[in-house]
Amino acid sequence: MKIQAVAAVLTGFSLLTSCGMNDAAAEQSAVQQNYAAGSSAHSLPDLCSFTASTLDGGSFTASDFAGADVTVINIWQTSCAPCIREMPEIAEFAAGLPDSVRIMTWCLDADYSPDGEKLSSFMDECGFEGITLTSGDGDMEKLLNQLQYTPTTIFLDSAGHQLREPLIGAGDVETNYKSEINAALVLLGKDPL
Repeated sequence: MKIQAVAAVLTGFSLLTSCGMNDAAAEQSAVQQNYAAGSSAHSLPDLCSFTASTLDGGSFTASDFAGADVTVINIWQTSCAPCIREMPEIAEFAAGLPDSVRIMTWCLDADYSPDGEKLSSFMDECGFEGITLTSGDGDMEKLLNQLQYTPTTIFLDSAGHQLREPLIGAGDVETNYKSEINAALVLLGKDPL
């Protein structure tokens, strides 16, 4: 119940499927068709050179991706109801992953949201134990300037290169993430989950 109360405050009671778009399913379908057709151009830039601040007051750089074969970053904001709703599911899925796959989040409005001081307790209540980025420079700024919707989830290799097209909008985290992670692992010559 506590998670629901915090989520209600963070979302502003929005009821959209994703924030910033009218039809998340159509957009995701178009993205997946592009990838299936052999498009090697990803719609968002790689994250190979940046320094970011984290919710716990630390920092994270592109070289920190080397700790995992695949890093998944869920990009969200506190004003996005679908982002808030899927966070407990992301936390649960992340907890069951091997060390070779890492899930992180990036809260776009953590530094200026009126609810910013509640983010740590919200993430704790959701059970998310991973890293949450709050701001960054370099390639993070480039990606932010091209980002159109939240939630958006990206899949990166150990150097910060995009492995798959981003997932746009909220959905079944376990099914969608596992499918994309497995495809990324196979692309890297690794065994799927």
